[in-house]
Amino acid sequence: MDYAVFKKKFIHFFGDEWQFIYQQNKQRLNLKNQRIATTKLATIIGAVFKISKRHSFHGMTLRDLSLETGLSTGGLYKYFRDKEDLFVMIHHALVAMTERVLISVQDDNPLTSIDHLLVYHLYMSERLSRWFYFVFMEAKHLKKPLLNRFVESEKLLEQVLISDIEKAVSLKLCRCQSPFLTASVFKSVLQDWYLKNHKYQNEQITLADYKQHILSLRQQLLPENVQ
Repeated sequence: MDYAVFKKKFIHFFGDEWQFIYQQNKQRLNLKNQRIATTKLATIIGAVFKISKRHSFHGMTLRDLSLETGLSTGGLYKYFRDKEDLFVMIHHALVAMTERVLISVQDDNPLTSIDHLLVYHLYMSERLSRWFYFVFMEAKHLKKPLLNRFVESEKLLEQVLISDIEKAVSLKLCRCQSPFLTASVFKSVLQDWYLKNHKYQNEQITLADYKQHILSLRQQLLPENVQ
């Protein structure tokens, strides 16, 4: 699947990310008008990403966010309770969207599942690059209970990959000495795309190039057995 097809699938699943986060939080925050609420959430969260990149979310004040969005502090509080609540909203939405996409690509052949997981996660991080970057970079400032929840959610991809690798090995479809280490390598390569994308842009490496590199890496780390 190429990225253009994936983007259509993303729309089919979620509409867009702002509609999705609205649906997740409309009852909790008593948000009634979807059109206004999605526009405001897009403005607020977009501003959070900008402030985070310039300074940090940890150091951001409500006044900073008010100035960036043009919304009053009272207007901001209609959409989140405090900074921690805002981070949790963003993180929960990102995890839920990623989970739904990754679950949809499971296949009876575990090697096919692994290929799909790697490509779809890459595409998700491209489509939601600011979300992935923000959550990863700001998580280190979380209080311990929230940090623990973040760490657990970060294990999702690795756990699914490890399970599929172990299944492929048990079916004698491939060889692998350490499913854990192999899954860790895949995860690191995927993270590099959204954390250090500038270096790939400087080398004129495209999303399609990176996708092919990841699939080639999968074939190297999990060489298929000849039937």
